Amino acid sequence: MTDVKFGTLEPIRYIAPDFDNTMVSYNVYGTILIEQDVDGAFKERIKSEVLSMIPIVFSEFNAREVKCLELPAMCSEMSNKLSERLREIGRKCNVNVGGVVMDDESKKIIEEKQRAKIIADNPAIAQVEQIRAMQAAGTVNRPKFCPNCGTPVGPTGKFCGNCGSPLGV
Repeated sequence: MTDVKFGTLEPIRYIAPDFDNTMVSYNVYGTILIEQDVDGAFKERIKSEVLSMIPIVFSEFNAREVKCLELPAMCSEMSNKLSERLREIGRKCNVNVGGVVMDDESKKIIEEKQRAKIIADNPAIAQVEQIRAMQAAGTVNRPKFCPNCGTPVGPTGKFCGNCGSPLGV
């Protein structure tokens, strides 16, 4: 029995159906268990074959519209698919995918899309975010207060919404 460790040299691209088909990237690593003792050249050939099959398995997941955040939990299924493909070409091997890891740039993109979705789905949060953005840009001043009753009033209000008193401009 021979173990061969592998890892993708370049990230594998994946179209995230759960985030408006945004392109994200993953790295995959694991071990290939070869049922007999083999030389170094054979190990490298098997490793190369497995690495060439990973994008194909990813495309199958894309065809099924597997959510990008579910891919890391699918190591077992990916292991089975890669092992089956090796057996189809006459290789007596089993693949154990140890991890599927999203790259840092893709993580940032997905986090921003998740944040945007939360804001879009919640009008109260959207309003707070809009006010913060306007304050940061200097387009909104701190709220004024009614000189009569002390209620906060917007920077462009002419009358107090609570007591109706005119506000000095």
